[in-house]
Amino acid sequence: MRVGIFTDAYVPQIGGVSTVSQLIKNELNRRGHEAYVITTTDNAAEEEENVIRYPSIPFVSEKRIGLNISPELKREIESLHLDLVHTQTEYTMGKVGKDLAEKQGIPFIHTFHTLYDIWMRGQLGENFLSESVITMMNWLLKQHLKGAKAIIAPSQKTVDFLQSYDLDIPIHILPSGIDVEAFKRAGEDLAKQEEIRQALGIPQDAFVALYVGRISEEKKIDTVLSYLSPMVREQADLYFVAVGSGPRLEEYREQVQSWGLDRQIKFIGPVPVAQVKNYYAIGDVFACASQSETQGLTYIEAMATGLPLLVKPDPCLEGVLLEGQNGLAFNNRAEFMTGLGQLKDQQDLRQRMSLAALEKSQDFSIERFIDKLIDIYESILA
Repeated sequence: MRVGIFTDAYVPQIGGVSTVSQLIKNELNRRGHEAYVITTTDNAAEEEENVIRYPSIPFVSEKRIGLNISPELKREIESLHLDLVHTQTEYTMGKVGKDLAEKQGIPFIHTFHTLYDIWMRGQLGENFLSESVITMMNWLLKQHLKGAKAIIAPSQKTVDFLQSYDLDIPIHILPSGIDVEAFKRAGEDLAKQEEIRQALGIPQDAFVALYVGRISEEKKIDTVLSYLSPMVREQADLYFVAVGSGPRLEEYREQVQSWGLDRQIKFIGPVPVAQVKNYYAIGDVFACASQSETQGLTYIEAMATGLPLLVKPDPCLEGVLLEGQNGLAFNNRAEFMTGLGQLKDQQDLRQRMSLAALEKSQDFSIERFIDKLIDIYESILA
């Protein structure tokens, strides 16, 4: 098969969409298919085989949107003679993919990744502007989905949202996969963990609560900070590390500094994509209060590295978080503090949950994901 993956988000951006797009391309090519990513330019991007980049401009929350202004690139993707188009984002590059599919008479499918109502309110606040933009984006999303042969939803939570559109299109629930073994190896690389902790000024015997992802309003990092900060003041061996970039990165850094807690609470910014797994591995628990996820890919990456979860319950975590087995849930400050205290003080509990997290992460291996994705591709082409 010759498959085109169209996405506005791609490495070196850190995020679920960019990660899974690269994994699909690499794994399909490894299996003898021909897969191409058609995406946006990025000043930090390295040359990569089978990746075509359209000119782009910055967008909200350090994202980028492509500009379909190059006749040469249009001819280049038309010359690929794709069998199927798979769009990962609904706008700019997604439209390029859909237009190509319609022009060449080939099928296109779409993976729905982002709940824009939650995401946009997180970027712009709850006001007339954000509501207007949400209305427009939802309308554009519905227009994009028209004509799709199938929609892939990473969780039942996203299916429930899509059903409000009343679309007569098959929806397949298929959680995105990750390179489980790569994260597991990072979790076992004690020398690298020691090196990173030393570089960050974190003692080797300190307990680290970790977050990886976008540093933005909808991720509810401020909730974790408000719960965690009193504990950090009282416990010199308790640290919180946030990895990633986003519109609130500098604000959180300044806030933590004003509290006098910047020694133990560290917002280190983005790291190279290839090293993200090593930064997961310096943690002892993955802590997150986000309610905006469609699947929670970072939760799965954390588990594959051996981290138990300490997270706020969310429908997307059904089948991911096994309460009391691979992690703990919290609904308020008291539950967060109790859960963190148990994981910090009870090494046997933490080790048991770490093993359960590793075991559960196997359900989301890239191999299983690609097997099911190829089945969907082949059923459509048939």
